[in-house]
Amino acid sequence: MAAREVVYKEQAKRFREVIREQFGTQIALAKAIGAKDGSYLTPYVNGRSMIGKILRKKLESVGIDVDYVIGGRRKEGDPGSCAEQNREIYDLCTDKILDIQKKLMELSTDVLEINKMISTIKKCVD
Repeated sequence: MAAREVVYKEQAKRFREVIREQFGTQIALAKAIGAKDGSYLTPYVNGRSMIGKILRKKLESVGIDVDYVIGGRRKEGDPGSCAEQNREIYDLCTDKILDIQKKLMELSTDVLEINKMISTIKKCVD
């Protein structure tokens, strides 16, 4: 394998990683940058082509660190990868949802209990 092919394969691997972390799918990224479909990105995620100036601008406009994709180095000053930050946010959201669901279950149980009491009162009044 030629040196150029090795470099392209490494870039493609990082590109696939970034796509998965930030957009989930190649199709989602393609839509975000205004491409017709995911096949627009296929040469880049397969390591057959290198990201050029036009694609670079499109990728940067949606928050992709193209320097990392091409060179393997994250931008200086990054507190962490976007994926790590997203994971933390996801975990917080999940915890909040679980807490809300627990409270809803408790409220639902309370409502059932109140309905039973009201039913008992109605029986005595009628």
